[in-house]
Amino acid sequence: MRVAVRPSVGPPLLLFHGWNGSSHNFGAWLPVLEPHFSVLAPDLPGCAGVATLSVTHTARAYADWALRAMDARGLDGVVAGGLCSGTAIALALAGIAPGRVRGLLLHTPFLRPGLIRPAIRAQLALLSSPLGVLFAPLRRSTTLSMFHRRLFAEAADVDAEHLAHDQADLLRADPAAARDLARDLFTVDRTAVLRAWTKPLAVVLADGDAFIDAPGTAAAVSLAAPQAMIARFPGGHGWTPAYREHQNEALAGLAARLTAALV
Repeated sequence: MRVAVRPSVGPPLLLFHGWNGSSHNFGAWLPVLEPHFSVLAPDLPGCAGVATLSVTHTARAYADWALRAMDARGLDGVVAGGLCSGTAIALALAGIAPGRVRGLLLHTPFLRPGLIRPAIRAQLALLSSPLGVLFAPLRRSTTLSMFHRRLFAEAADVDAEHLAHDQADLLRADPAAARDLARDLFTVDRTAVLRAWTKPLAVVLADGDAFIDAPGTAAAVSLAAPQAMIARFPGGHGWTPAYREHQNEALAGLAARLTAALV
């Protein structure tokens, strides 16, 4: 496992990055998480130039891979966290190995298909269809990628370095693996995992997120897992300076509450 490790005195926090991303996704999180956790942020198979899995790249397959990685590092248990599609992996890990997951930290959780915004759901459906093979050549167009980010991720207000890194991650990701996970996000309802979850759960949501229905997701999480600690903040899906400020404030508060609730 190629992983960015930030050791600390706190419990291990295993983070799963978003679709076609990398451990770079968590750079802004580290200053607020490190006082509470020993953070492990792997680059997932099929992303950031890492070799693909030998099976279909579903959230469950990634969770199985994470268990093997935990075994290799001698980790009996972790707090599992994720960003966007990475939350599906964290939930899958909690579902198949609840005894090895002490708590959950979910940022922009993909809980069930009906809570994904219609425009994003349509894109996932297209990626999952035979036409999805066109994703491989089209992703190389910086113009198209930037247009998509302007529509859904406030690219006009995101710094150039971050945008360039996102584009580099996109080009290094395996397109077939990306389509696999897109199909999984589009079809799997993970609510049952939350209903069965009785341990600490922290959720971070931007109210205007362009990918998921944040108010609807907050309500669904509260219904399925009444113990959930939910922090909502103003913003969309783009990592603008204002977004990062609000996000870090929310994460800092939740990290302290989450570690206090761990048993």
